[in-house]
Amino acid sequence: MMLDKIGALSGPPGHSLTQPQGKWAWDKPAVYPDPNDAIDHVIQKLETNNGQEDMLKLMTAGITVEELVNQVALKGFMGGFFTPDVAELIKPAIALYLMNLADDNGFMPQVFVAKEGDDPEVDDEKFFSIMKQRNPETFNEMNEQLNRNVRLEEQLAIEESEGFPEEEPNFINTPEPMIEEEIMPAEMMQEEEVQ
Repeated sequence: MMLDKIGALSGPPGHSLTQPQGKWAWDKPAVYPDPNDAIDHVIQKLETNNGQEDMLKLMTAGITVEELVNQVALKGFMGGFFTPDVAELIKPAIALYLMNLADDNGFMPQVFVAKEGDDPEVDDEKFFSIMKQRNPETFNEMNEQLNRNVRLEEQLAIEESEGFPEEEPNFINTPEPMIEEEIMPAEMMQEEEVQ
């Protein structure tokens, strides 16, 4: 019987205990049960196959040290190199290694992911950058409206600087004549009422 591995209700509780042991890499004994050996393994992996360059690029792009360390720990556990508790124990050492790597290359990386309560400032530049990536249709509409407004202001400035003569009055732009009411002095109004 083939069960759906992605769905929330893919198998009853304890289903994995009915499978043969050792099917997954993390289901076998860890390759590095000692945290010191696990740290040495991770650093060795980072120092080969352009690992350091990749980490530097990611940190320069704004990926936090916290995110990178979490991914290294998860990948190591999923690969069967160490257990979850060892993965948690080696996180601070890997974080220090990555921060030192960034410092040696002349920049200070962002260390932690901003939490909801941190209330980071979102200036206009950051706002439009996020909108351009996540909602390009609205960004393009706003950008076009701003461009229209700029063009209109430039056109008005040109017209004012060239001193265009006022338009000749015609039936469209001629104001309606105002009807003035006759104002009679109060004494005259009283005389008319008496008569």
